[in-house]
Amino acid sequence: MVRLLVLDIDGTLLDPSDIVTPVVHAAIAEAREHGVEVALATGRRWRSTRPIVEQLGIQVPLVLYNGALVWSTQAMEPLNEVPFSPEVLELVIERATAGHLAPVLLQGPRQGERIVVADPPLDAAPYVDFFTRPRRNEVLPVARADLPQVPDVLTVDLFGPEATLRAITTDLSERGIAVFHTGPLGWEVDPPHWAANLHMPGVSKASGVALLAADLGIGMDQVVAVGDGENDLPLLEAAGVGVAMGNAPAHVRARADVVVRGHDEDGVAEAIHRFVLGRGR
Repeated sequence: MVRLLVLDIDGTLLDPSDIVTPVVHAAIAEAREHGVEVALATGRRWRSTRPIVEQLGIQVPLVLYNGALVWSTQAMEPLNEVPFSPEVLELVIERATAGHLAPVLLQGPRQGERIVVADPPLDAAPYVDFFTRPRRNEVLPVARADLPQVPDVLTVDLFGPEATLRAITTDLSERGIAVFHTGPLGWEVDPPHWAANLHMPGVSKASGVALLAADLGIGMDQVVAVGDGENDLPLLEAAGVGVAMGNAPAHVRARADVVVRGHDEDGVAEAIHRFVLGRGR
């Protein structure tokens, strides 16, 4: 029996115009009427997830920062956090700067979810500037030597050309660092850039949802998870039913249990009707 429905946000819950459509709203409401818990799992921070929770109009538990933070919207406090240790953070910063990339550190709610950056190398500056420019009031500039001492870092973001990025993230992944890639992104830089979210070893949406499910007394075999990105793969494979959106990359669709329509065709509603409410295709 399905007891927990977990939804990714971008490319999944939200349609291409970044809204939750009435059809998806209605399907989520019906799932809840049938006693199914609903949660969101995202790489986003709390401050950028809050408007989505407000769109839904319901209090739902959240798995944020790709699982590094499990957050209660009811108590407005963390249920679990996995910040970088100083040793692992120093390793990530060392490898990133040696590869001429600028690490962007995202702190958790205890630190006001600040974005901490140092002066980037010249060739990395356009990528960092594009990410931080709309968020200037959230940015805390520090000296590069002080980056490893920044507390409560839940995510380290790296931006750059794919080949440059993967050379660094492959090495870090082999050392146990959790790495999730996104790209190519539509920012106007040349060559086209990719992004990587880095976390402490063992952190993923699957680890966050497992903690949340255990807190609710729910087994992972009773979870339906829906997503579209590389960061969703651990969760799609750990859930009882892992559903990939039709707009997901081919390698994500290939590793999911099932594929539904895209986020431009209310794919989340299809997933709920088929795998939560049991209405077939």
